[in-house]
Amino acid sequence: MAAMKKRTGRIIIYILIILIALAFLAYLLLSRNANGGFGQAEPTATPSYELVQIVVASQSIPRGQVISADVLSTIQYPKKDLVAGTFFTNTSDAIGARAKYNIDPGVPLTTSMVLHEGSGSLAANDIPAGMTAYSLATSPETAVAYAPQSGDHVMVMACLLLLDVDTSYQTRLANFTAGVLRAGYGTVENGIHEAMKVVPYDPALLQNSRGRFELDSTTNEPIYVVPSENQRPRLVCQTVLQDVTVLKVGMFPLESEVAAVTENAEVPVVATETPAETGPSYPGSVTLIVSPQDNLILNYLSLAGAKLSLALRSAVDTSVYTTDPVTLQYIMDTKNIPAPAKLPYGTEPRVDSLIYPSFNDYILNQP
Repeated sequence: MAAMKKRTGRIIIYILIILIALAFLAYLLLSRNANGGFGQAEPTATPSYELVQIVVASQSIPRGQVISADVLSTIQYPKKDLVAGTFFTNTSDAIGARAKYNIDPGVPLTTSMVLHEGSGSLAANDIPAGMTAYSLATSPETAVAYAPQSGDHVMVMACLLLLDVDTSYQTRLANFTAGVLRAGYGTVENGIHEAMKVVPYDPALLQNSRGRFELDSTTNEPIYVVPSENQRPRLVCQTVLQDVTVLKVGMFPLESEVAAVTENAEVPVVATETPAETGPSYPGSVTLIVSPQDNLILNYLSLAGAKLSLALRSAVDTSVYTTDPVTLQYIMDTKNIPAPAKLPYGTEPRVDSLIYPSFNDYILNQP
């Protein structure tokens, strides 16, 4: 009895397996008839787009170069994605313009990449909104031997000579003095005594300088002391701008010079005669990007006779430093420099001033 039940169960399992296999075969046949083959779907129709041509650079275009037809080409672009006024659609519209940036080959030309005649300078496009440009007259000693280049960040330091002035006269102290004669002591002019007479003075004479009374250390008698020379100004140096960007080192070329260089870029220059060496030449100026207020500060310092110099900052340093104004007293105190003692001997020859060799005293080998 048990054996018959076991055989019946196996038959049922075989029948189910056969039915499942038949159903799977039927599914494959239906799918093949519907798709024309196993796993192949009907091809989807390609949507049609209206295409227009846009202008692209066919080769590298350096910044400032006047664009000509031989550096341009065109490609097809979907019209639905074209924003009006963004891309050039005709090469003639871009010819004669100047590149505001370095343009790589294959890059589509946009109106913001070029400058047309009369639309301003390249330099103005490198100045952020709200900022201005200021040019400093520099030398190798004041411009870190011209190590800073466009895009570098520098500090600006100023050194001033200060002296004491008379508040009312706004003239240098010490004041000159003049004698005054009271009535009766002056000369008679037209039969009348002058009520008061001011004795003229000669500024070149030391006795005309205002002095002071001091007691002589030997006789203990009062003596009148006058200055032996004009007042010596006092030097002070301080950082006036912490972090400014260099716009350009040297002079900006005129538009006519840029066009001439571009037109003659491929013309070989034949040297007919080697000019005589006249020494190294330097750019002579550095143009900085500063705020309008800092522009006024630099103008004032330059006109006031301050000496301005640059310090090159690290490319990865954005810190703001607090610097102390430097005077002779500051250096003597912080660097522990004592005032020299008065000795009964000295060096020979006599030295009254210290002079370091300047850059022009050397033959500089330019890299």
